[in-house]
Amino acid sequence: MTTLPHTISAERGWIHGAALDLGIFLGPWIVVAALWAARGGDGASTALWWSQFVLGNTTHVVLTFVLLAARADVLRATPSQARIVVAGSLLTFALSWALFRGVKAAIPDWTDFALAVAAIFGTHHRLSQAKGIWSLYNLRGAQLSRPAPSGRERALQQHWVSVGLVVVMVAWLFVPSGPGRMFPLLQAIPREPAMLPHAAAYLLAAAWLAFVAALLVELGRASPRSAPKMLHVGTHGAAVTLAVVAPLWGSIVWGAIHGLEYYFLCARMMRPREGDAAPGPSARWVWPLMLLSMAPLFLVGLAIAPFAAVRPALPSGWAEEALIVVNALVMAHYFADAFIYRFRIPGVRQVALRRLGFA
Repeated sequence: MTTLPHTISAERGWIHGAALDLGIFLGPWIVVAALWAARGGDGASTALWWSQFVLGNTTHVVLTFVLLAARADVLRATPSQARIVVAGSLLTFALSWALFRGVKAAIPDWTDFALAVAAIFGTHHRLSQAKGIWSLYNLRGAQLSRPAPSGRERALQQHWVSVGLVVVMVAWLFVPSGPGRMFPLLQAIPREPAMLPHAAAYLLAAAWLAFVAALLVELGRASPRSAPKMLHVGTHGAAVTLAVVAPLWGSIVWGAIHGLEYYFLCARMMRPREGDAAPGPSARWVWPLMLLSMAPLFLVGLAIAPFAAVRPALPSGWAEEALIVVNALVMAHYFADAFIYRFRIPGVRQVALRRLGFA
């Protein structure tokens, strides 16, 4: 009989370990709550900047391509994957840049329409990542010889992305972003007031909370219960709820959780594993390589930082053009991730789980 790795048996179902998993779950809430307590609504711009450029909601997107360059097995998990991912990512980047740049140059009033389209993909991406990590908690449970998820849990899990996408997009596109306001968070149609009253946000939140409550009740029926999995689902459920009733602050918290999750998942996948056929970075160089690759995006963040004292002296208009490039990179990242994490494909699943340490 093989012995479970120490980290699995000792950590009782956590993915990275209790302290780190809890930091990912709770850290963004603590940071954002502190900024809100210190400055109230005036702290939103600072909190948004922290979420995007420090906690990773924006800066993490380059890590997809660093991973593909550092670990060739991820890129070549299936015979056609390398060709599709490389060509598709380049094409997505080029088309996205042309869209964002063209709209800004030709019809600038419709810039938010292009960003709203990107937000739909981004929301789907966040929900899909949360669902994928949920599956990793199920795999961790299997390694601890815990019962498989119930049929009801699997059925609800299958609807996680679709239900979340509907409630968030309706709230962000058609409901005022706050009491007494006229416009939604994403103004896809220029100067068009929200189509639904603000009270609709509470109905959407109630529907989502009923869905999450059903999930948590089902997870709680398992014997033994998985506290890490319940915390993961509950934290994301709370973040989506906040994104519906307080869109700006909710998007900040939710984005920070998403970014931190990606940081540490990417770091796990970049570690050397037994049986690696191609050379790659050693374990001690994984984080330095990640930080170095994210530095240019952080520089863009400094150029638009809400605290002007740290802004570097850069040519006029540089930050605006750089943001268009970053947004195009974000779209390319969505495309690449859609292929390299297709767990339903046996070859992709085998490579990804080996890199994550779940093989």
